[in-house]
Amino acid sequence: MTKLLFIITFIALLVPTAKATHIVGGELNYLYLGNNDYQITLTVYRDCVNGNPAAIFSDSIASIGIFNMNNILIQSLIMRHSIPDTLPNLINSPCVIPPTNVCSDVVTYVDTINLPPISGGYQIAYQRCCRNMTILNIINPLATGATYYATIPDTSIEVINSNPIFNNWPPPFICSSLPFSFDHSASDPDGDSLYYELFQPFHGANQTVPMPQPPNNPPYPLVLWNAPYNTLDMLGGSIPLSIDPNTGLLTATPGPLGQFVVGMKVSEYRNGVFLSETKRDFQFNVVPCVNITVAALVAPNFSCESFTASFVNNSSGAGTYLWDFGDGTTTSDTSSLFTPSYTYPDTGTYTVTLIAFSVLNPACNDTAYGTVTILPEFIQNMNFTNEPCTQDIIFNSNTSLDSTGNVIFDWNFGNGLGNSNNQNPSYTYPDTGTYTVTLISYSPQNPGCNDTGTVTVTVFPEFILSSSLTDIPCSADVSFFGNSSFDGLYPVNYFWDFGVSSVLTDTSNLSNPNYSYLSPGTYNPILIAYTDSPACGDTTQLQITIYPNFSFSHNIQNIKCSYGVEFVASSSLDKIVVTNYSWDFGDGNTSTSSSENHTYPGSGSYNISLSITTANGCTDSYTTTIEKLALAEVFVPNAFTPNGDRENDVLFVRGGIDEISFKIYNRWGELIFETNDQSIGWDGTYNGSPVDPGVFVYHLTTKCITPSAITDENIVNETFKKGNITVIR
Repeated sequence: MTKLLFIITFIALLVPTAKATHIVGGELNYLYLGNNDYQITLTVYRDCVNGNPAAIFSDSIASIGIFNMNNILIQSLIMRHSIPDTLPNLINSPCVIPPTNVCSDVVTYVDTINLPPISGGYQIAYQRCCRNMTILNIINPLATGATYYATIPDTSIEVINSNPIFNNWPPPFICSSLPFSFDHSASDPDGDSLYYELFQPFHGANQTVPMPQPPNNPPYPLVLWNAPYNTLDMLGGSIPLSIDPNTGLLTATPGPLGQFVVGMKVSEYRNGVFLSETKRDFQFNVVPCVNITVAALVAPNFSCESFTASFVNNSSGAGTYLWDFGDGTTTSDTSSLFTPSYTYPDTGTYTVTLIAFSVLNPACNDTAYGTVTILPEFIQNMNFTNEPCTQDIIFNSNTSLDSTGNVIFDWNFGNGLGNSNNQNPSYTYPDTGTYTVTLISYSPQNPGCNDTGTVTVTVFPEFILSSSLTDIPCSADVSFFGNSSFDGLYPVNYFWDFGVSSVLTDTSNLSNPNYSYLSPGTYNPILIAYTDSPACGDTTQLQITIYPNFSFSHNIQNIKCSYGVEFVASSSLDKIVVTNYSWDFGDGNTSTSSSENHTYPGSGSYNISLSITTANGCTDSYTTTIEKLALAEVFVPNAFTPNGDRENDVLFVRGGIDEISFKIYNRWGELIFETNDQSIGWDGTYNGSPVDPGVFVYHLTTKCITPSAITDENIVNETFKKGNITVIR
């Protein structure tokens, strides 16, 4: 094995690198010879016009890599090529002149190798760079190489197998915009079932190492399609490239000119089990194809006065001609002249046929068709209509040649501003008045087919109706205004319906009436205005919302045991329109909330003000003065004399309190007295016996409760204090 690798390396050093050659395509085949021997055949197609044709077949050898199914190189096979051949420039039409700038050579490399059975079988690959830089359907083609690839199945599946061989060389060119078909069928040495499909070819090698020896290990990347091309549309055109899966017939109607990479493959199956496939990667050259014989004629429309038509013959490649002028009234309407003329018996449209006879092959005769229209006298008609009560005029015209589509119309609307080339234009005059409108119509292809006409139009003012209303803030009174563009020009009738469905008298014939609504709600007043002569009119609709009567209330209450005050205000329109409140608490603080709890800094006299404004313009205000007094202190005596003299015998908690929790402890922390009732005091006893003189500790929790007008919860001010009480006997 070491000796074999040395020979391969030595030969590789002798092979020159040819970066400028352009590979066109190729495929790999293998034929089982028996005793684990396989004949390997590599077919390579190369461009013999572009790149460096002389350097293409400096590849006197080809390096084939043999890999196992774990993508590990097993052997390298060095093969020498046969004498190059050239693909014939033929296409499936005997009447197409082959292009001279398309050429593809083909060369084959053949050798035999012994491949003993291994698990998974073998992979065979050959790589070469580069492709033509002018290829359209892949990205960066000049730096994209090719990998030709085949697999030999595991002999546990089939002991004997050879992959399919394509029957025909691919065509070096196909014609743009012409239907293309090619027999891309294959034969299988073992008689296996075959299935054909398109595939995305492999990338392989690069400009730095254009012919790796041995090839790089699998797996191999795919070429990158250049949008909008893809595997389902490799060529573009009206009918995409496709292949019949059963017969291998390749068909397409290509469109764009250029070079395109395509991939076709055939898979073989034996008793329904897939064995292997043959992949052909090839470059199709889509070129313009010239027919040997082309028939072409010019048969234009003619003058409106002459029935004689002269024909122009633009055919090429023909020896003789036959004209048929399409006159169904006679059988003598033919000619073999190169440029004949013919006089038709009447107006009408006739189909002319020209047959150009090929001097080379009768199958290449060509036929062209043309249409001759013999025209009647050119007559132009024009009229107009006024759009009622607008300054719009709609014009209409027709001629005896309208059906040909070759008539040009030139309107002049008579005011020095307006023109149109439409057959039936409309025009809005900027000013009222009377105007002379001119129309010139003609057919440029038909000399003498023209006419000129005029009409007089009167443009009336456009009837425009406007309406508006003004409502008085916080009121049911509304002023309505109506006017039209006809005011002062023609008598205008106005009719208002103020939109109160329950009242029949909510109407007025004044242009600017007033109306007072009796109930709150939303109304849709309608204005109808019209003139009797000219008969113009219009209708417009408004909307007005009448709100309920406005009123508001307020409440100010002190929060017990604090300097806090609760301010509450509301109005009858709060839930109907946006209502804005503004409080001034008299101590430099303000609020825009309808309800607010405010705490003053201390005792004093404060001037309070409230203003309220609604979105519909209602306003009101209120002012008052409040007095905040010093907070009453909660007082607990620090000593008392429970000696039975009825003087200071009971200790009470003093102060205005709603709830109380009063507890007394001795010096050992024992609770000796407790009450939640402010009217109950401590008489200096514990468990019915007088306590000894001394100092005791008290804990006092108090609560002041104020019902809130803002929320459902009370406002609670809670305080806690503790201190000492001395019992004196």
